Amino acid sequence: MDAPIHDCLSAYRDLVARVDRLLGVVRCRYPADIACHKGCDCGCRNLSIFPIEALSIWLAIRELPAKTATIIRQRAAANTIWDCPLLEDRACGLYPFRPIICRTHGLPLQTIYNGRPSVGYCRRNFKNRPAIPPDAVIDLDCINDSLRAVNAALAPHIPRQMPVRLSIAAAVLLRFR
Repeated sequence: MDAPIHDCLSAYRDLVARVDRLLGVVRCRYPADIACHKGCDCGCRNLSIFPIEALSIWLAIRELPAKTATIIRQRAAANTIWDCPLLEDRACGLYPFRPIICRTHGLPLQTIYNGRPSVGYCRRNFKNRPAIPPDAVIDLDCINDSLRAVNAALAPHIPRQMPVRLSIAAAVLLRFR
């Protein structure tokens, strides 16, 4: 892999580490309020990711045993955007390499919608509270801005035009070389 792509992946992995630390703080502060656990796949549908995340998935799949990689690719080819081909028995088969949206899904995420802040989260989380504590809310727009920046650095170094975002199934089926 050439140096610019390696640098982009390094920047992406640094971002993932920062996001994981932020999520860890929320989970530590509110352990009784977070219902998400292994096997909870209700949010694993219709997700889109950035090309830098697709590259990370592609590299992770290359490291899997050939039979496992083939099964994931077959599921991706058969799946619609509603189904994540990485799920195996309701758990992510590439958990350490899952995209940021998968890491944050279900937690209180704030975005600007129609010019106003909007917070979305899995209703299984924080269900015994009248309101989400402000320090539990994650600024998804800020994270996505960082992802866009890392992705913009990658764009000149990949051989073809990539969509701005793509489904995980489409990412699994990509060929970067």
